Amino acid sequence: MPSAPALTVVLLGLANHASRYGTNSYPSVRRLAGYARISERQVQRCLKALVALGLISQGDQERVAATIPREDRRPVLYNLSMERGDKAKRHGVTGTTERGDTPVTRTVLEPRDEPAALPHPTNRTCDATREQQPSPIDRLAAACRRAGLSARFDTLTPAKCTLVEQSIDTHGVDALVRAALERHRPWDPARSAAAWIPIWQSLQPPRPKLPPRCGQCDEYGWLPDDELGRAVRCPCRRATPHRIPTSPQETMLLAA
Repeated sequence: MPSAPALTVVLLGLANHASRYGTNSYPSVRRLAGYARISERQVQRCLKALVALGLISQGDQERVAATIPREDRRPVLYNLSMERGDKAKRHGVTGTTERGDTPVTRTVLEPRDEPAALPHPTNRTCDATREQQPSPIDRLAAACRRAGLSARFDTLTPAKCTLVEQSIDTHGVDALVRAALERHRPWDPARSAAAWIPIWQSLQPPRPKLPPRCGQCDEYGWLPDDELGRAVRCPCRRATPHRIPTSPQETMLLAA
């Protein structure tokens, strides 16, 4: 059996490469040896010992095959045991263990049916109370989860929530989800939705919607030619909102 410090450092190295649920950890033996400052052969002994102790177990090796094409360079994928305590202790069982000559009794409290205490108001997210209808941020968070984005929205401050709501009112939920997907990196996903706020604010505002057709013009918005044979644009196809000139040429033309 390898030493306890070596087992601990190897286990910490596996946890450093695992997901938040303790799964899909496949660092190379060389990297683990660099963490623990031991030989690669000793790392292999530590991995076998950790499996024998039930602290880790081999996972789905197909994930490694999909990431690393060469079979001779694929490390073994491990899952960490994330269960807390013994299963028998979860049911409120009172157990007695002997510790020397004095019996020691350990009691696990039964879960109560009383509602949990509300968190402190400073730790709440955007709104103090949730209405029955989902808020715009809730709808955006649900759409992001359906698209495979795992960023959290419950860490947003009230000021950032206001910016997100303004972006939703301007562009809509679907446009914000598409913008987040364009910047999404599967190997380095955003942990908080605050990382997307600058991207959402840099989006171009949508074009103003044209009013409904008057029925006198054709499908392209043209009226019959006048007496001189000139094309006549129907007024119903003109957008009323004023557009701010963006180029120097447009600014000079307006100034003239």
